[in-house]
Amino acid sequence: MIEVRFDLLRPDVSASTIREATDLPMIATNRRKDEGGLFPGSEKTRTLVLMQAAGQGFDYVDVELRTKDADALVRQLQQKGAKVIVSYHNTKTTPPLRVLEDLLRKQRAAGADICKIVTHAKRDLDNVPCLALVSKHGSNAKLVCFAMGEAGVLSRIVSPILGAYFTYASSSRGRQTAPGQLPVNRIKAIYREQGIT
Repeated sequence: MIEVRFDLLRPDVSASTIREATDLPMIATNRRKDEGGLFPGSEKTRTLVLMQAAGQGFDYVDVELRTKDADALVRQLQQKGAKVIVSYHNTKTTPPLRVLEDLLRKQRAAGADICKIVTHAKRDLDNVPCLALVSKHGSNAKLVCFAMGEAGVLSRIVSPILGAYFTYASSSRGRQTAPGQLPVNRIKAIYREQGIT
């Protein structure tokens, strides 16, 4: 899959042009500033971009759990044929497992097709709550969970092995959209080296 970060694109780039460029499944994301994104406009405009992407055939649309009336937006996007990733990003810290489990419950209640929880690792031990969440709940929910930052690289690599639905990688070195994100060819090489397919 390819994630398209509309908050990082020029405003004249249309969803239809991007959708026509490939047959690969695509995720439309227009990240809020308080969750690490750069969208400069109003919340109404931000969510309109997501609705347009769903209307143009994007397979998945990312909606932050903290979006106002997130559950209503999720239903509208699903009616347009998109699957919805309900996401939560904490760019400062990694909460304990019980907090992550509460977030997961809220995402499922909002109607998520996929639940995405991303935290920030300040130390190696911050990987543990993310990996514990995936290990405990990955079999009964389509769940993506890992920690950003250099200390969180381990969780990005290991989470799919423990049951995460997928992980995120950059297209190449220097094209990262979040701290600690590895290039896709590096992650594939690690899996090959370890005999993981």
